[in-house]
This record gives sequence, structure tokens and C-alpha cells, in this order.
Amino acid sequence: MPYVEVNSLSRRYGNFALHDISFSMESGEILAILGPSGAGKTSILRNICGLDRPDRGTVSIEGEDVTSVPVEKRGIGMIFQDLALFPHLTAFDNIAFGLRALRKPPSEVRSAVNEIADLFRVKDVLGRLPSQISGGQRQRVALARSVVVSPKAILMDEPLSSLDPSLRIEIRNEIKSIAQTIGLTVIYVTHDIHEALYLGDRVGIVMDGRLRRIGSQREVFLNPGKADVASFLGYNLIKIEGRMVGVFPSDFDLSVAKEDLEGSVTAVGFEGDRLRMLVDCGAYSPVTVFLPYDTALPDLRKGKKVRLKIRRRIDLDDTELS
Repeated sequence: MPYVEVNSLSRRYGNFALHDISFSMESGEILAILGPSGAGKTSILRNICGLDRPDRGTVSIEGEDVTSVPVEKRGIGMIFQDLALFPHLTAFDNIAFGLRALRKPPSEVRSAVNEIADLFRVKDVLGRLPSQISGGQRQRVALARSVVVSPKAILMDEPLSSLDPSLRIEIRNEIKSIAQTIGLTVIYVTHDIHEALYLGDRVGIVMDGRLRRIGSQREVFLNPGKADVASFLGYNLIKIEGRMVGVFPSDFDLSVAKEDLEGSVTAVGFEGDRLRMLVDCGAYSPVTVFLPYDTALPDLRKGKKVRLKIRRRIDLDDTELS
């Protein structure tokens, strides 16, 4: 029996709607839900945790239908983008809030808060207010507050979006490590492709209120199926012999063969671990190409003619969604 099961969940919000969202999860699994802004990712979380009620469909946890169960009785933790820490409470009291609401004895609260604070490396700031600690520490306090009450599942809605890139990667690593260590069941919403692929045991792609693709990271990334899903994941869309194919930017090589794709460089730049080159190939324009970082920049100036050999391509379905 699945630990979390969402079956045909549908909900209309004015001009936008969720359409027949269905998936299941095992206990201890991390599902990353990925999609562009406005795709419906947060709306899915709101229906799972009970902040919204679906027009149709069900949500079950541990085999129990909780679709009509109030949000406070579902046993689900929720971490929002703004963290929602209480500004007038110390880090200790923020973490302890849920335990006190459950009327846990003070000694048990103190022990549990210290243990989880040690796990999330915020023990030295427990006496400070949120305004007195760093953004990364606030993030860890919010995570600790959700985990300390032993929820059945935790829903995370782009919790790292306000952090700088290096700190975002650091806490992303911690989330995965801690989730695997203590067996957390997590639904993690993001629009960051690398974040989703790294964190998720499986990845679901949501576009226009529909779950377009779900599977392991490799299944979804290497075989996105639909052309619009492939484009969102960063593939170039090219028609070859009447068929739509996807070519990832790193799957091109520079070539001299006449039969390969030809175009003119429109832009090229150094990105540290690679070069990013844009090539105008006429009907296939624009094509993004990733090349090794040590490729000579002067040889790839704007306007230079280049040929591109496709090393790997995937067939795609470019039919319109009904």
C-alpha cells in the first residue's frame, strides 16, 4: 500500500485549474515537483495538506483518506517560501511551538528541541530571535520546527529560493542527508531543475496544472517524452527528417563534416565549468551549445560559421495536449 497517494485530484481557481493529478509515494521517499512559475505546484501542496479542498479526487496517507480531514489533524508539516517563523519568539520557542501545541511535557520539549537543533546545527542560536540570526540559520530553524513533531510527511514549497547560491547548495545537501538519515517523506516543490534532480528520488514535471511526467531523475531527464517538457528541461528542439527530436546543449560536438548542422555563432560566453554558445541554424534557431571550458574563445567569435555534430538525441512527441 502506498504511504502517500493522490488520486485524480482536480481543483479550479478562477481561470486556472489542476487537472487529474495522480501519484503515489513510499515512506521515506523524496518526490521533487518541478515546473515553471504558475504551473500549479503550490496548489498541489495546498490540496495535499488541507489548506485547499479539491473539487474532485482524494488524498490518502498511510491508507487513510484524509481529503476531508482538517489541516491541523493530517499530521503533515509544511515549509513555505517565506518560512513563517514567529518574529517575537526565539529559535528555541519557534522549534518548540508544535510540541507545546501537542501538550508535550516541558522536559520532553527541551530534550527534543536540543536534539533536533543539534541535527540541524542551530544549537548555538536557540536563544536568539529570527532577526538576530542569518538567513541560513533561519532556514534550518524552520526545517527543525517541521521535523521535531515527527510529521507523517513534510511539504516544502521552494524553501531555498531566497538564499544565495552557495548557501542554497549547502542546505540542499543537508536536507537530502537528514531526510535519508531519519527517513523523512518529503514532497519538495521547486522551479530549479538541478535542485529537483539532486533532491528527488523521483521527479514530477507539472505544467499548466497537469502532471506531465513522473519517474526517477534519469527517466525524466533522459526521456522527457513531450517536446514542451524537454524544452523546459533545457533541450534544444530540432526537426530532423520530419520528426521532432531533443538535443541537450552538452550533446553537441564541433565538427567539420558537411552533413552536420551548420550555423553562425550569435553569442558565446565563459561560465566557469563550460562555455555557452548560441548558434543561429536557420530553421533550428536558436541552438544552445555547451562546450568544454578550455575551448578557445577567440575561435568562436560572433558571426563565425560552425558545424555541430549531434552526439545524442531523443525522439519527442510534439502533438498538442488536448
